[in-house]
Amino acid sequence: MDHMVICKLLQKDYVMLSPLLTIVVPTYNRAECLSLLLTTLTAELQGLNDKVMVIIGDNASTDHTPTVTNGFLTANPTAKILRHSVNLGPDENFSTCIDNVLSRFFWIISDDDLPKFGVIRHIVQLLDDDVPDLLYLNSEWLPHLTGPTNGKPVPNLSANLLSRAEFARKVNFGVTFITGMVVNLERLRELNPEFRSRQFAGTNLVQLGWVLPLLMAGSRLQLIEQRCVLATSGNSGGYKLFTVFGTNFPKILDIACGPTSVVYKIIMKFLIWSQIPSLLWLNRFGKLGTFNEENILLSLAPLRKTLAYWIIMRPIIHFPRFFASIAWFFSKIIIRIFNIKFILLRKI
Repeated sequence: MDHMVICKLLQKDYVMLSPLLTIVVPTYNRAECLSLLLTTLTAELQGLNDKVMVIIGDNASTDHTPTVTNGFLTANPTAKILRHSVNLGPDENFSTCIDNVLSRFFWIISDDDLPKFGVIRHIVQLLDDDVPDLLYLNSEWLPHLTGPTNGKPVPNLSANLLSRAEFARKVNFGVTFITGMVVNLERLRELNPEFRSRQFAGTNLVQLGWVLPLLMAGSRLQLIEQRCVLATSGNSGGYKLFTVFGTNFPKILDIACGPTSVVYKIIMKFLIWSQIPSLLWLNRFGKLGTFNEENILLSLAPLRKTLAYWIIMRPIIHFPRFFASIAWFFSKIIIRIFNIKFILLRKI
């Protein structure tokens, strides 16, 4: 038998014997947040150690993160700690962790987010039963997290199977929310034999290198309606916000989806008419948090060819508050009309 065939068979057998899900936790200098997440995981993974593995990517933290991760490793000996000697940047930290995943599924959880109480057990069962290609988890955003029982309780989970267009409409900007995605790595490699986790390295959106290919080619796209993830609002990402979402995100959508695809058109519509206007509004009136300084007009230059740039974005940036608020309100009406139109089209 051919050597490559044998290797692939052995790899497949190994994946089948390995845990079903790997939870990946990238972290850097947020020991207190990390401690809360790892304490939560230790409790939530009781009885699931044969199905779930944890990989922590410590990006050369200079606080007491190593003490926290070592304590977690003592309580969870099957976990893997990847402590980098230098800060590789967030994209490379993510990718290095993905390189070490051997399970069928992986779920990256940001160190300042939490799964709600009891959710992991439900997700593992869902992955085992339904084997989705891509699973999106709705989230509840809170200014401060103290434990997995924060927010509204989730007694059980139900996942809906969606078409590509439905998934793009319901999730839209959320494709960039890294904690919200559970990825079928086995399916990803099957659909993309040349899969490269670093395709979009340097954009602060490297995760789209595995999310968008599954969205474009996967056949089992699922969404959990219940808000089962707790996300921390108000944290900055240590990057130029409008460069990432005004320049990088549209370019990645163009590459991964193609400008004529329904996924591209739907996500771009939400991006230019809703998400960026909201970010501009929050930024202008000091409610966005601290991000790296940038020339916003230059960052949004790729969007100048859109109508939304001229009648929504520029007024929010430059006009007096009263007229800026009208532009922002108008953007909400546009998205509501789009949602109604989409629903009607589905019924025809």
